[in-house]
Amino acid sequence: MQSTKPSVFIATAAVLFVAACSGDTTRHLDPSQLAMKSADFPGEEGGAEDQVFESFVAVNLPVRRPNDMERSALKGAVKPFEHHPWVTIRDVRVQMTWTLANMDKGDHNIQVLIDPWNEFGRYVPGVTQVGDEEVPNLSGFQELYELPGLDSDRSSRIVHTTSFDDMDELATDFATAINIFTEVKPPPMAMAGEEQEQDPRVALVNHAFNLQNRHGSDPFTDRYTPAVIPALVGFNLGLRATEKANLVLEYTLEIVDSEGNRILAEGSTATSLEAPDTIYTLGGG
Repeated sequence: MQSTKPSVFIATAAVLFVAACSGDTTRHLDPSQLAMKSADFPGEEGGAEDQVFESFVAVNLPVRRPNDMERSALKGAVKPFEHHPWVTIRDVRVQMTWTLANMDKGDHNIQVLIDPWNEFGRYVPGVTQVGDEEVPNLSGFQELYELPGLDSDRSSRIVHTTSFDDMDELATDFATAINIFTEVKPPPMAMAGEEQEQDPRVALVNHAFNLQNRHGSDPFTDRYTPAVIPALVGFNLGLRATEKANLVLEYTLEIVDSEGNRILAEGSTATSLEAPDTIYTLGGG
């Protein structure tokens, strides 16, 4: 598969902090946007059926960095992580509400992509070689939407909520994937003239991230699900199309902090967790 390189549009979110009842705190981020513009893709290679157009934004959640005392309390490996997570899905939960708008007259089929981060790493899907074709591995969340154009008698906008449960599932699937990377060994590199053996992690990780498969009822990958699930600390949000398109994705985030001290309030001088350096990926990028 040939593809043009993605054009990246980075949005910065302003924030509003709202205190909730019963000890929880909830933070709402003001609307931010991810755009895909046809002008960002000046060149094309290959036939139209081979084209992949993508746009991404990095979304860093305002998770507070632990202080020295708090970090010391996390010592001790918790399989497959080198220490107990600072935030788990019991501590921090996130929900995203978004509107995807088609700015073109014609219809488009668009994939919305979410690739998760936790405090231990980031997921980058990569591609798998299938015969002569490079096939993208699944994103953490990947769903296809039919988006009518402005000339359609249907709405050219889709409004959707990726719920707290959906994002918890994403965090759980990523923790499962990290354990797969830890426990399942890749095949040795093939010698000259030999065919490379398929990496068994590809099928397992793609299966874990498939939206039709939910943890707790999936014997194929449930055995790799850790006992403790780190919360999301961010993600890459993306759009993918097979033709040039002019699109706008407007999104808002709601973050619930059950401890009341894990998410930074607006104007806080405390330090947030940065995007982790470790990348988990399969095949090429």
